[in-house]
Amino acid sequence: MDYRQKMRILLLFQYGFILMLTLFCGIAINSAFCDPQSLIAFASNINGNWDIYLTDSSGKKPVNLTLNPSADYYPMWSPDGTEIAFFSRRDKNHEIYVMHADGTNQRRLTHHLATDKAPSWSPDGKRLAFSSNREGHYNIYILELKSRVVKNITKNNFSDGIPIWSPDGRFLAFHSQRDLNWDIYTIDVTSREEQRLTHQPLMDTYPTWSPNGKNILYASMRQDVDQADFDLYLMDAEDGGNKKALTDTPIDEAVPSWSPDGSLIAFQSEKDARWVIHLMNADGSERRELINNNAWAAQPKWQVGTVGLSIEPSFLQFQQWGKLKTPYEAINN
Repeated sequence: MDYRQKMRILLLFQYGFILMLTLFCGIAINSAFCDPQSLIAFASNINGNWDIYLTDSSGKKPVNLTLNPSADYYPMWSPDGTEIAFFSRRDKNHEIYVMHADGTNQRRLTHHLATDKAPSWSPDGKRLAFSSNREGHYNIYILELKSRVVKNITKNNFSDGIPIWSPDGRFLAFHSQRDLNWDIYTIDVTSREEQRLTHQPLMDTYPTWSPNGKNILYASMRQDVDQADFDLYLMDAEDGGNKKALTDTPIDEAVPSWSPDGSLIAFQSEKDARWVIHLMNADGSERRELINNNAWAAQPKWQVGTVGLSIEPSFLQFQQWGKLKTPYEAINN
């Protein structure tokens, strides 16, 4: 075989590989794993048990990442987009776990008799914030991933929960019940100085920072004509000023997540006494349903890293969506 024949075979092989990859990314999974900007992790009990799933911004072909008989909740991406933290009851107690973004190498990070939940990755990838009732009340803790040292960040006689890092890594936003009502607070992780950002009589929960760090999006319960429901609100991150409603409906919207470029928001929305997942533009316009699987679908989290996700076809575990099998188990229990 001469040099030209060898080169022709090599080019044909390369062409075939590229064609296969194009078909895989474009048809098999609708580019869900080929465009890092489009990946969304979420939790669902479609199979009768809560697992972590992966989809794209079209909502097609969700992939079950955890496939565990115990409940897995609240996915949170690492800053480079290669791993997902979550919490699980698989060891008969809520603990923090982490896995590769393709669902492999699932491993436990916390080991405590108390409940550890709602992990949040620091922007430098070296720490995880989470909430725990290790001292009797839910407070915010930080786990140093290299040393596995756990530090208590808030010490409050009422519940602090759902911590989320600011993009610069200086602050954590969280919701707290410390004045007998849920409000949004921030804390400087170095000085421990706290600031309260919301002061209205009903609940403000589930804060999340905008990618540029200037705003905080959250779920706020406001009194309507005949009922109170959660809508999504936006405010200045610095002092809680300029509060503005992004949704105004008679149903609940909660647990928002920004797309990496700040143009879209994923969130869970109430429908038929359960949660489904919606998308909308960052200004609240062009809302559409993303995941409605006749079960519960909640806690959407957008991949924040810029590194592309590589998942071999053998790892993809497509699940058949079906009817609801078990009641919803609230993550705040």
